[in-house]
Parts: sequence; C-alpha cells; structure tokens
Amino acid sequence: MNVPNLSLKGTHFGTQWFREGVMYEVFVRSFRDSIGDGIGDLRGVIEGLDYIQSLGATIIWLMPIHPSPSYHGYDVTDYYAVNPDYGTMDDLLELIQAVHNRGMYIIMDYVANHTSNHHPFYRDAFNNLASEYGSFYRWKNDAHTAVRGFGGSSAMPDVNFDDAAVRQYMIDVARYWLDPNGDGNPSDGFDGLRCDMATGPPLDFWAELRTAMLNLNPNSVLLAEAWLRSTGELQEYLTTNSFNAIFDFPTFHAVAADHNLNGDGIVSGTVSSDFLRIAFKNAQIQYPIDSHLVRFINNHDTNRIMSEVEGDETRARASAVWLLTAPGTPMLYYGEEIGMFGVKGTGHPYWDESRREPFKWFAAEEGDSMTMWFLPPDRHNSPNDGISVEEQDNNPASLLNFYRKLISLRHTTHVIKYGDLGNIIFSSAGGDLYGIWRGNTNEEFVVIIINFGLESVTSQFLEKVPNVKNLNILISESFVLHHKDSFTIDPSGYAIIRCSP
Repeated sequence: MNVPNLSLKGTHFGTQWFREGVMYEVFVRSFRDSIGDGIGDLRGVIEGLDYIQSLGATIIWLMPIHPSPSYHGYDVTDYYAVNPDYGTMDDLLELIQAVHNRGMYIIMDYVANHTSNHHPFYRDAFNNLASEYGSFYRWKNDAHTAVRGFGGSSAMPDVNFDDAAVRQYMIDVARYWLDPNGDGNPSDGFDGLRCDMATGPPLDFWAELRTAMLNLNPNSVLLAEAWLRSTGELQEYLTTNSFNAIFDFPTFHAVAADHNLNGDGIVSGTVSSDFLRIAFKNAQIQYPIDSHLVRFINNHDTNRIMSEVEGDETRARASAVWLLTAPGTPMLYYGEEIGMFGVKGTGHPYWDESRREPFKWFAAEEGDSMTMWFLPPDRHNSPNDGISVEEQDNNPASLLNFYRKLISLRHTTHVIKYGDLGNIIFSSAGGDLYGIWRGNTNEEFVVIIINFGLESVTSQFLEKVPNVKNLNILISESFVLHHKDSFTIDPSGYAIIRCSP
C-alpha cells in the first residue's frame, strides 16, 4: 500500500496539528493481533501504522488501554498500568514513539468520572469507614455500602470531585501519561486526552486539569466527550477555560438522528439537510473561534454509518464527502472506511460489542493479524462480503480508496481545511440539496454539493459560483454540470468543485 508523507509534527505552533489533522479511532481489542491469541494489542497497532497512515490519518485516538474487568476498558482498575491483554508499558511507549516518528499524534482515552468497583481504592473504601479512600467516591449512605455510579451501575462508582486530594490524584494521572518518564519533556507521552463522560466531573476540575496540562505541554489537546444535543449546552465547555476541543454531538445528531436507530437521519434522506445549516450556524455563533470541533458520522457508541444508511454505499460515500469537507477536525471510526456494519444489540449477552466487531483485514476473516475475540454467528460482518482491507486495498473504485482520495484532497486543498464557510443558494426548492462553499470571498473557493434527498434535482447556482471564470470538478458522482451555473444531481449524488477567479 502507498504510504503518503504527511508529516506535520513540529511545523505548526500550538494545537494547529489538531486543527489540520484527521483522527482515527482505534479499539485496540478489535484492531490487530500481533501474537495470535485473538485479541488486539498495542504491538498490533504498531504493525497497523502503515495502514492508518495510508488513509491519511494524522491523529490516533486509543480507546482505554488500562487494566479493566470489562472488554471495553471504561472501568479502570489501575490508572498507571497497561491492560495485560494489550501488552506492556514498553509496548505502549514504543507505539507512542513510532507514531511521533511518523510525524503523527496520539491521544488517550481518559476516564475520570468513575473507576471500576474492582479498583483497590474502592475495595478498600467499601463498607470501611476507616479507609483512607473513603472520600474518593460518591456514596449514597453513611455506611459506604451503596455508591452512585455511571448509568446507575455500582460496577462503575462515581469519583468525588468535591475532594481536593481526589482532584490532585486525577490530575497527576493525566500528567503522567503526557510525560511518562517525568523529565519535563512530553515527547515520550500522549499528545492529548479524550475525556470520557466529560459531563460528569465539574467544569472547574477540567479547568484545573487543562492548566496543568498546558504547563507541561502547551501543544496538548483536552477533548471533551460531552454528549449534549445543543450548542447552547456545549458552549460552556469551551468558554470556561475547561476544554480546547469538543465532539460536535449536535451536528452528529443532525446527520444521523438517533444513534441507536438506522435510516432516520439526513444521510438517509429522511430529515431535511436544513438542520445541518442550522447546526453549522449555531456553532459559528456560539463557540469560540479558536476552539476545535471534532465532527464524525459514527463512533464506538453509535450504530455504524453503513448500518445507518442501511447498506446503501452511495449514501455512505455521500456521508464521507460531508464529513471530510466540513469545517473542524474529522474523525473516522475504525472500519468505517471499508464499510463495516454494526448496530447496538438488543440485550444480554451483547450490547455495544456488535458495534465494535473485529477489524476486517482479510476477506476470509482468517490470518495472523485478525482479532477473534467477538465473532458470534449473528454478527454484522461476515467472511467474503467485500468488506475487508484485502478486498478493497488494490481496487481503485473501493470505498477504502474513496476515503483515501477524500482525505488526500483535504490535506492538499488549503481552503477545505482553513477556508471560511458559507451556504450555496440554489434556484430549486425540490429535493434536499446541501450546498456549502469553503474559501475566501475574493479568491479561490471550493463548492460542496450533496443531494441527500430521494429524487433527482436540476437547479442553478444563484450567487457566488456564476461570478467565477473557472470551474474544476475535483470529485463527483451522479452529478452533471450543464454549464457554469446549472446542474443535475441524482439522489446520493455529490460534487466537490474548485472555483477560481
């Protein structure tokens, strides 16, 4: 596979690396197995770096890597250790160094809201009023036998941020992972933290943490997973010196609607794309101009995009066009780029496992690198279904290579990454046309058109485009430009057009 040279490290000040980047979310357990035990591991991620870089991704987000009694790791038992299923501390440090050597960046899932009930602090404090860790948790009773927990579960007891010592412990954990050898040089550590359940701890804790992080590494990113539906609710996470980056959940829910249902969002043609314009406008008005917005079309807690569009690859491609031309930092969820399916389970024994199935390296789902930890008979992806790196890598028309093409275009087209954002005005009210321009008023700009509707549309550009001299279609599908100001676009069609004076 061709690995492009996308080195960004050291070439920009501050967190510009995050603004310029494309993020790739990795569930280590599912990604790549280096030792043949069926479980993904950190050395497997090292082996997969060529592939990740071939996509054009420049930032890797690792889901939790600490010891945990669960398969997912969001209930930590030791914040200073590496999950033995995934390898050793040396493996992790080698991975961080390998990522940095490629001019890439890596961020860690940081779970501060709660621990596991197997954590030694909790085990010591439970039903023990003499425990030195009694103030670490949010108890429901004075006997310390009932605890508040994430989602109401006592298996993940909530941490008590009213206690200063507890805050300092969690800040020390974060500082450790930004500079593991403690020499004041953060080059051996993670470049940022993705903060799970950021709506749990109080904002003043996050502000304390961010100050501590910036004192250690001014280029670090503190990214909030604050799962809130409105920009008004999210605004304070960026305006209180708490975070410099957030996941844009309001825009995600405009795109995909209910994260547990399929076929109900803009990308499926069942909701008007006007909601996207509203989401963009609200973000422009309410978020600080220097904040980082991470935009995405699926993640480990949502149905996968290919399931959302009910297997319609043309709609999956249109969704990718939206994601990789939108302002902000785009995030890909592993397997999205090859069209993996995944839907939330209906109950015991499986819930989210089916949205986190093993990454498909090979058509037959067999090979030294394939993880095998979760392959039930009724899984959403199966052997020889066309959904694997092996089947798509060398096929120029594959979804995988379409993603590579879009990401390459994003990296090489300045106005897509940095340009102003504006709406395109069309003559036709039919269908459901999404149209934006990225660029500058009096210079080159790029127009992105997507027909999210269910019928073909013939329309005209009413402003901006007719005033330019040159139009160059960079990428398109089911789109015909009749002349400079009119076109026809079919359902799920799209076009990215460079316009220059």
